[in-house]
Amino acid sequence: MKIMLDTNILISAFVFRGRVRKILDILFESDCELYVSEYVDKEFKHILDKKWSVKAEEIYSAYKSLDFVFCSSTSEILGQLRDEKDIPVLSDAIFHGLDILLTGDKDFLEAGIKYPRIVSSSDLLEEFLRKGFFYG
Repeated sequence: MKIMLDTNILISAFVFRGRVRKILDILFESDCELYVSEYVDKEFKHILDKKWSVKAEEIYSAYKSLDFVFCSSTSEILGQLRDEKDIPVLSDAIFHGLDILLTGDKDFLEAGIKYPRIVSSSDLLEEFLRKGFFYG
């Protein structure tokens, strides 16, 4: 399964290191491929530098050392969302044919998009556990 990560997932996992980080750890141990687009990578770096400048380089280096699939961003607009800043994230997920867009952004979660599937980290974990995904 190919999963695109949104910026807010990266911030939750690497800045706050709570439940979302544990979910990413589980996903890294699974057969899932975790994708980060060029757009999300740049946005993540920008937010780290702006809001957590003291630890930004340390956090960014730790994140870049992990086994993410870093993919290019497309200039094509392949979907519509209320927040125009989210359109490149959706477009990249569609462009690369990814299965899931993992996000905590309500604009995504409430958009009614069918492909890729838009899910929150807690919904994804619940679904995988219910299906025995991690125990097979």
